[in-house]
Amino acid sequence: MFRFIRAEFMKLKGSSIIWVCLAACCLLPLIGFVVNLEASTQTTWVSYSAQNLWLAILLLWPCVFGLIGTYIFTRESIENTYRNLFIIPVGRVRLALAKLATLLLIILAMASLSYMLNFLGLFIGIPFETAPFWDGLITYLKSGLLMFFSLLPVLSVAVICRKGYLIAICATMIYTVLSFVGVWSSMLSSILPIVTILRVVQVTSIKIEYAFPMSVSYSCMAAISVVSVVSILWVLKKQDL
Repeated sequence: MFRFIRAEFMKLKGSSIIWVCLAACCLLPLIGFVVNLEASTQTTWVSYSAQNLWLAILLLWPCVFGLIGTYIFTRESIENTYRNLFIIPVGRVRLALAKLATLLLIILAMASLSYMLNFLGLFIGIPFETAPFWDGLITYLKSGLLMFFSLLPVLSVAVICRKGYLIAICATMIYTVLSFVGVWSSMLSSILPIVTILRVVQVTSIKIEYAFPMSVSYSCMAAISVVSVVSILWVLKKQDL
């Protein structure tokens, strides 16, 4: 499995999409740095590092990570190199799991990078404390992990469409907008996976009302994730070369 994951990273090595997504992940921390140039005396490390998290979860990360995930799963089909993967016998399920693992590692790495960029706040007087630092890092990593599960429906659309890269991108945008709008609906906010992330990590920068208890939100995310993974594996296993 490690060899397959390494191969996926090698495919992405020369791709400009990674650099574009890295730049996008750096955007919010840089904006936060500029915004706090005059407010540093009232800002703590916790509030400073968390100020952009809700925007990242609702708007930036779904688009960025959805774009990367869609690219990972559709690249071979678009470039007509899919059949080359099976010159040497490789299980399609194992290949799909390697792609999922690659996406997960990329999400966690970029979430960590976004958090580390908060160190820019030290230059404008944001106080640094060790305990809040580790708590914040865990929050970002937890958000990244949950974002991975939240984007599985988008990946299933990408796999089903196969060469429909634009269709998958449109699905990502629609999913992102729906999640953003769902913040103002107590019912939607309780069942949409992306909004559930805000609930789990207890983001307080935006007030959200929920119609159902946390157990319902967890159950919906778990059910959607399982159905999406099963769909991805089943479609890839049945697809013709």
